[in-house]
Amino acid sequence: VPRLIFVNKLDRLGASPTRVLDMVADRLTRNAVPVQVPIGVESDHAGVVDLIEMKALLFEEDSLGKDVVEGEIPEDLLEECREARAFMVERAAEQDEALTEKFLMEEELTPEEIRAGLRAGTLSREITPVFFGSALKNKGVQPLLDGVLHYLPAPTEVDAVTGTHPKTGKTEDRKPSDDEPLCALAFKTVSDKHGDLTFLRIYSGVLKEKVQLTNPRTGKVERITRIYLMHANDRVQIPNAGAGFIVAVVGLRFTATGDTLCPKHKPLVLESMEFPDTVISMAIEPKTIADRDRLLDALDRMAKDDPTFTTHQDEDTGQIIISGMGELHLEVLAHQLERVHKIQANIGKPRVAYRQTIGREVTAESTFEVELGDKRQFARVKLRVAPVEGEKKVAFANGVSEKAFHHAFEEAVKSGVTSAASGGVGYGYPAVQLGVMLLSVEIDPECTTEGAFSAATTNAMRDAFEEGGTVLLEPVMKASVRTPENYLGDVIGDLQKRRADISEIETLSELRVITARAPLANMFGYSSVLRSLTQGRADYAMEPDSYKPVPPEVAEKFTF
Repeated sequence: VPRLIFVNKLDRLGASPTRVLDMVADRLTRNAVPVQVPIGVESDHAGVVDLIEMKALLFEEDSLGKDVVEGEIPEDLLEECREARAFMVERAAEQDEALTEKFLMEEELTPEEIRAGLRAGTLSREITPVFFGSALKNKGVQPLLDGVLHYLPAPTEVDAVTGTHPKTGKTEDRKPSDDEPLCALAFKTVSDKHGDLTFLRIYSGVLKEKVQLTNPRTGKVERITRIYLMHANDRVQIPNAGAGFIVAVVGLRFTATGDTLCPKHKPLVLESMEFPDTVISMAIEPKTIADRDRLLDALDRMAKDDPTFTTHQDEDTGQIIISGMGELHLEVLAHQLERVHKIQANIGKPRVAYRQTIGREVTAESTFEVELGDKRQFARVKLRVAPVEGEKKVAFANGVSEKAFHHAFEEAVKSGVTSAASGGVGYGYPAVQLGVMLLSVEIDPECTTEGAFSAATTNAMRDAFEEGGTVLLEPVMKASVRTPENYLGDVIGDLQKRRADISEIETLSELRVITARAPLANMFGYSSVLRSLTQGRADYAMEPDSYKPVPPEVAEKFTF
């Protein structure tokens, strides 16, 4: 993608444009070409020198940088500006044969020719123009916006967008023209008190008010009620918008981020945006019970606005879990809850969803026999319970073929197994990696009931766990950590402290990729620690892998 670089915060203590350019060359691109030279840094930062026009641009403090005053280049910067301009002109001339010939003949290139060369290099990604300033004080912002116009492609200058026909699966192109069928991509949604806004990028055709469009993903018809041009928080209503426009619309009910809108008779599905999986989860609860419903509603609206934020209620712990791209991301959303939705909430570590299984294979037998009023209930079952590695749930098998043991009784036994395995035995956690075989039953035709079989089965499961022992299982995550080589030792050492099992270390360009499996309980807060260990230069991804036995020293902390 063609791009520009803006070096910001030159008025901050310790600002060093030269150091930033060295880091850009080292970490981002060697095609960076400064088109400006800053005038002063830190408290002395006053403006920039435009190397194309060779004039100083000073930004008035009294007008918060809105007023730009042109002036002469300071004497102490003249030599530096001449050298920087010579480098810029040489790189611009390389992009066009006519300009190269003129440059080699030592003829002066006009500002228009220099901009044409820089634009050609930017579009081919052979050049990345670099601008300087301080955005907070509006210094350098106007030249940057001029640079967007000079060097970046207009929406109508890009190639045709390619999509897929929802029924035939064939690929089709849409040129960036008002004469093409309408094709728009919803790339952002924002909850608003006056109606939810959906931001659209129009790739082709003309979008009009009151028109009906189809969302191929849902098959629903959407009606555009109002179209706005957005200027930060201000909006201007317009009757229509053509190819290349970015607008916000009101009235969409079934469209989410990444959906395509198009006419029903000319359907097309554009490639949807892929968002990275969330990497950190936290538990959240309202400070008052009365706010619980308001909190759930607010979290749902925030999740709709931000596709990198998800929320759900944990079935095992009952906690409300929020997930995002980092601890800072979740902290910002927590502040948004308080500021926008007026809901105060507590955020903390979520409880770990432990599991359990039986320690060894055992056979257990149980008889249920009670008098309820004037009725007797009776059932006897014999089970074989064994650990089954890799089994995600409880596997039940019926080894009884007696005619009297009909389907209803079998379902009652299954119910007893499920009830016990869901948390009624051992440590009280749901059981996994468990196989249960029904070996035999004893039935009294007059007083055997489904309830008796269910109760007998639950008792047999409890006896089996007491005899075979309970093994506590913890969720293990597969983590992939990317770090520069000079931090490799510190990252590995920290992972080992977290009981991580490191399986592989790969080389990816200048990075090292560590593949490890670590207990989820030990990975909370890892993003902050990794950022601290590597000065923010490492990242990681994490996904559930399996359940593994908890070490004895950890399991001792749990009681029946």
